[in-house]
Amino acid sequence: MASSRNNALEFSSAGSVIIDSAAGATAGKFGAIQFLKDSTISALTETKITNSDKLLTSFGAGTIIYGQFSSVTISGGLVALHKV
Repeated sequence: MASSRNNALEFSSAGSVIIDSAAGATAGKFGAIQFLKDSTISALTETKITNSDKLLTSFGAGTIIYGQFSSVTISGGLVALHKV
């Protein structure tokens, strides 16, 4: 198997952090946010998405957002933050 950042993200070999609204802000280096339940992002730090403030909204279970995230806070739901 080839070694690449995409493979690490796809198979979560770099690890993941599961958070809910009680977790508060979760800091790290994440390549994807996967919504395990319907969730609402209340705060987000992202370096490569223009107008990332538009992501401060609700997402349905099963949605995955890719990017370079360093801090994520949700106000409801359950998400997996996939490390890179």
